[in-house]
Amino acid sequence: MIPPQIPERRGMSCWTIGLISCLGAIALAVILLAILFISLSRRPEFQQIVSSSRQIAQCQQNMMEIHAAVERYRQRNGGQYPKDLNELVPRYLAEAGKLKCPADTSDKPVSYQYFRPQKDSPESAPLLRCEHHVVMNEKVPLVMLKSGEMLRSSPTLRRDGLEAPPRQPAGAN
Repeated sequence: MIPPQIPERRGMSCWTIGLISCLGAIALAVILLAILFISLSRRPEFQQIVSSSRQIAQCQQNMMEIHAAVERYRQRNGGQYPKDLNELVPRYLAEAGKLKCPADTSDKPVSYQYFRPQKDSPESAPLLRCEHHVVMNEKVPLVMLKSGEMLRSSPTLRRDGLEAPPRQPAGAN
């Protein structure tokens, strides 16, 4: 008995065609996403968000350095905290510019609100607060706690940095 002859393959298999189709679709999607990203990145809103993000990152870095300087001051002064942030420069904080938030356009040398802790203050007590950031027309206050933890605070924070109790609806008792 003669075995059947296997026909000679001509052209591409269905797997090859499917693979080429998938690669083409992926390439088209990448090109469209690149065009979308380029067009969005030229919009002023996008540029403002990127700029605000950079300023917030720099502000957080400043606040971390101020926190470290406050801790060095406290360790060398018998547990006492500085009366104000200017006491940190130049001995504990080399650059006075770190006391200025990059988003602050005022002429004041210190941008950050400082809440001088007492010796027995809890670690959750606020230490620093910055209210100079606006993203998409909303204020984004930053708070650094005595523990060194960084928070993006809510509008319910009081002037002293502590959380205000929730407001009761009018007429509720």
